[in-house]
Amino acid sequence: MLWGVGLAAPRSCVADLSRNRSLSLGWYAGPEEPPPALYGGEIVAFPLAGGGAGGTMAALGSDSWWKKTLYLTGGALLAAAAYLLHELLAIRKEEELDSKDAIILHQFSRPTNGVPSLSPFCLKMETYLRMADLPYQNYFDGKLSPQGKMPWIEYNHKKVSGTEFIIDFLEEKLGVNLNKHLGPHERAVSRAVTKMVEEHLYWTLTYCQWVENLHETQKMVSLFGPFSDLLKWIFCHLTKGIVKREMYGHGIGRFSEEEMYTLMEKDMRTLAGLLGDKKYIMGPTVSTVDATVFGHLAQAMWTLPGTRPERLIKGK
Repeated sequence: MLWGVGLAAPRSCVADLSRNRSLSLGWYAGPEEPPPALYGGEIVAFPLAGGGAGGTMAALGSDSWWKKTLYLTGGALLAAAAYLLHELLAIRKEEELDSKDAIILHQFSRPTNGVPSLSPFCLKMETYLRMADLPYQNYFDGKLSPQGKMPWIEYNHKKVSGTEFIIDFLEEKLGVNLNKHLGPHERAVSRAVTKMVEEHLYWTLTYCQWVENLHETQKMVSLFGPFSDLLKWIFCHLTKGIVKREMYGHGIGRFSEEEMYTLMEKDMRTLAGLLGDKKYIMGPTVSTVDATVFGHLAQAMWTLPGTRPERLIKGK
């Protein structure tokens, strides 16, 4: 019987890396699980259909011994690449963390160009903690939360994921509230802006980052060790496929590139109109929505130089 080798991620996803054909990848995630979601997983083996005498090897022909050799060699090399991908991108064995009275923020590793994060949600969460003046410890393990989310926190051995739920949790446990100066109408506007940014603008920026501008993004991915360039290429192209599939499922990915950028421009101009000449989105005092907006627009400013999002922000 012939066997295939693949990388099984923590969610419903198996990337077959052992056969000489296009990768097949399925993934189900929400917007708070940014593209670098393949950190982690297990190497799995599975039987290939038709592995007997009339199967794949037989299809090559009894006299095509060199084809069989190439096939087996290619499968071995791809299996080795799967193993290296697992070793270099997978979560490290969890260390014992003391989260007693300490906020431990789990997020992706810093990019190589000095940008705080390639994830708008990780940057949002870290910005919020700084604005709220809450001490925290970064833990760049790349491990997703039990719900499959990133970022997530631990506090007093309690694990919380999803930036909205994290903020609610910290407000309840630590008594912080960056929105206490907002009235009911302002809170409603703040939430509406947050959802526009996280559920709409996010996708267009992600498209620019992980599809149109993938080559430049690949340079910023923090990955070291043997075959790091090859593994970056594999990781980024798997992520590109995930992003395109999720965007199609969301609906925004069914439009043309020009139509998507038209939607992005409308969102950005809405933010510009709302900000006006104010210091912050909701007025003279910082609020939670500022962390959300900053986390997303910073991606355009810091990770997408020369692209349409950056030109829009700079008014070009």
